[in-house]
Amino acid sequence: MKRQRAVITVFFCLLSVVFLAFCFTILEAVRFSGARAQCRNVTSLGLWSVFSEYDNILLEDYGLFAVDAAYGGDLISKEKIKGKLTGYIEENDKPASDLVSSLPGLLLDPWKVSARDASINQYALLTDRGGEYYYQQAVEYMKKTAWSGAIGKLKDAYQDAQGIRQAESEFESGRKEADKESRKEAGGIKEAKKEQSTYTITEEDGTETTVTDKKAAKRVEKAQKEGKKHDPREKMAQLKNGNLLKLTCGNIKLSQKSISSKDLLSKRRGNKGVLSLDTPRGGMVDNLLFREYLLDHFRSFKDGPGDEALLYQAEYLIGGKYKDQDNLKKTIRSLLFLREGFNYMYLVSDPAKNKEASALAALVLGWTGKPLLIAALKHVLLLEWAYAESLFDARILLHGGRIPLKKSAGSWHVPLKALMKMKKYLTKADKAAASGTTGLQYEDYLRLLLNLTGMSKLRQRSLDMIDLNMRTVCGCPSFRADNCVIGMTVKTNWTIPSVFGKVPAALLGTGDLSTDILVEGGFAYR
Repeated sequence: MKRQRAVITVFFCLLSVVFLAFCFTILEAVRFSGARAQCRNVTSLGLWSVFSEYDNILLEDYGLFAVDAAYGGDLISKEKIKGKLTGYIEENDKPASDLVSSLPGLLLDPWKVSARDASINQYALLTDRGGEYYYQQAVEYMKKTAWSGAIGKLKDAYQDAQGIRQAESEFESGRKEADKESRKEAGGIKEAKKEQSTYTITEEDGTETTVTDKKAAKRVEKAQKEGKKHDPREKMAQLKNGNLLKLTCGNIKLSQKSISSKDLLSKRRGNKGVLSLDTPRGGMVDNLLFREYLLDHFRSFKDGPGDEALLYQAEYLIGGKYKDQDNLKKTIRSLLFLREGFNYMYLVSDPAKNKEASALAALVLGWTGKPLLIAALKHVLLLEWAYAESLFDARILLHGGRIPLKKSAGSWHVPLKALMKMKKYLTKADKAAASGTTGLQYEDYLRLLLNLTGMSKLRQRSLDMIDLNMRTVCGCPSFRADNCVIGMTVKTNWTIPSVFGKVPAALLGTGDLSTDILVEGGFAYR
């Protein structure tokens, strides 16, 4: 038999080497793609694990998600965050390692990736951008928990707040006009006294001499004194200079608590993050929901005694003072101004009340014979009357009663003659508080006052209270709101070793196909 040279066999042997190298290269490419995805997944899983350590008390008490990145210390520790992230990544990049070591060959890890390093890139804090991220979470919390009728009620409160601004504008205009007329009154009275108690004698040479009529002067003096007996302005001035808390709170026991400015987040140099997050919330309804969140989570004057560093916290949101009583006083002054506007509007529109004020003005200054002076005094009396009614309203509210936003003849309490003894008359408000069944309560007026307070102040001051409450009553003495991380971006370095690539490397003499990759990841509470 004739022998043949095995040319084709050698050719196919050589071809098979190339084919095998090509196949294993494709397998390595597929495995490499999967390994990259595994690195991204493990990085995300590490971030989720870090952010799963949110502060439970902050969540339970305020509905906020955040990680205390100080971990019991005073300052944010990037090293501790990095350590936790690295630990979670190491636990998850070889999830079956323990099982594989105990049962070799049972499980196959095709990726064989290993993390070399992890670093914190940027982070965002709960307090960043003036509390904007805190606001975003608070609004989202309210959207998920608010009752079905909340939006309608809050829109009503918003519309009421717009009406308040209009009433206050009209009242302020009326007060400025009254102040202007009051400054003219002294000169007008002096002129009227001169006109009615003197007369002029013309001499033969045409010279005019002014002579005082003593009897007329006495009559004028007597009429002026009689008018002063019925003029409530001096009594009302004394009332305005009195103790406002005593006038409106009566015998209610008031909190004596106070804090130092160093206790407040807004008064210290806080930490700041550099990571920028989306802020999709911020419209009119969102602002209303945020203000409702504040009423739900911060106690007020009506909540009674407690362990907090400040008890009148809703009042602090309005007043921003360091003492409970100062915050209550500022809130009451805002409440009085609010009520004065509506009370004045009602008085101006009520013919009967206008007639009473005109009659009293005529009784006080009728002797002058100057209609303009009498009309100006009538205007002043209406303003004083509105203030007296506002004091009465505030006392009713603070004693648990109700006051309608807009007054009517049936809901008006203070008669004009009571202005002369208003301090004593105020005590009747305590009984009136128990009998009122219609109108708004103190909390409803707080809602209106919050609607009249700027959002930046509300965010800042409410963060003050969260920061303070967490340290004083929630058992977290080291808590600082500006240490609370809500979002973070990281970079992780990975090594992907060659597995299937070892075959083409051996067959074709190529280099090691192992490679290092950088993975970027991020997480933020929404």
